[in-house]
Amino acid sequence: MTLLMTLLPSHGLVFRVLLLAHAADRAPRADADAWARAAFDRASHWGRSLDLRAAARALLAHGLAEATEDGIRVAARLRSLPAMESGAMRATARVLLAASPPPWLTQAVRSGSVVRDYIPDADLKALTWLEPELDALLADAAAQHLAAEGEVWRERLGEAAEAVVLSALRRTGREAVQVSLVSAAYGYDVEVSGDPVERIEVKGAGPETRGSFHLTRHEFETARRHPDTWSVVQVVFRPDAFRADVLGPEHVADMIRLMPQAVRAVVPEDTDAFVWEQSALLTPPAEDWRPTGLRPAADFSAPGLRPGLRPGLQRRPENPGRAGH
Repeated sequence: MTLLMTLLPSHGLVFRVLLLAHAADRAPRADADAWARAAFDRASHWGRSLDLRAAARALLAHGLAEATEDGIRVAARLRSLPAMESGAMRATARVLLAASPPPWLTQAVRSGSVVRDYIPDADLKALTWLEPELDALLADAAAQHLAAEGEVWRERLGEAAEAVVLSALRRTGREAVQVSLVSAAYGYDVEVSGDPVERIEVKGAGPETRGSFHLTRHEFETARRHPDTWSVVQVVFRPDAFRADVLGPEHVADMIRLMPQAVRAVVPEDTDAFVWEQSALLTPPAEDWRPTGLRPAADFSAPGLRPGLRPGLQRRPENPGRAGH
């Protein structure tokens, strides 16, 4: 893989990106070639020896720019760069590392420390211009990358758990709707018809994380508004579910329920000195969880949880403040 394909922030690539950001900031460009030509016109004699077309296409490929009906539009992260005078080069390097983390990043950064033996010599040489801040930049990029991967993983686990719950409810003849596909504004994932309507917030877990889950502030407030009809149902998957390409009923170890009163018991009240805003990791006492008696249908099937497997379930169209499952 080339430096350009990974957007590794060598001095030359960062300079090209800044030229392109300046050109895009001045006027819309019809396509990547026109964008590159505009940047070429603004470049110094040395800058004109750089491959600006390849850089422009790489930014498009990595989501840092997009082609619209009005022409090329760069991401907000890049639009802010032309206004920066001091620190623009390093700020650009941060953007590129976040958009395209090098394949060695998570191996080279461990517990916040950088082990340079894991960085290929050619890549390390290309990054030396970032000294003495190189280790800090790599550590920040690794933390951001892991957080993003964790969010994607929680989404996959949550979607699988929701599929299990829907199958189990429909197996009993109950009418259940996956409202999480409509909007995160509901504050729960599955709505079950009845008098009263049942509101279920679904969480997924493995054997090691059974009984723990992330709860957003919005979900908590929804639980407080509906103390008699809202609950958490956690689907506990067996270890082999995390190696499977396809999930079946045999991959579900248990389905357990937690009522709002138990949630409120472990969430502290807001004070003048402390307010939790987005989400929290809760681990209620094991005795507060109740069996649901539910199990998925015999023909239940869903995308597996094997690492690297692309999920096939529909993703939520909007996700404001959602912390995952």
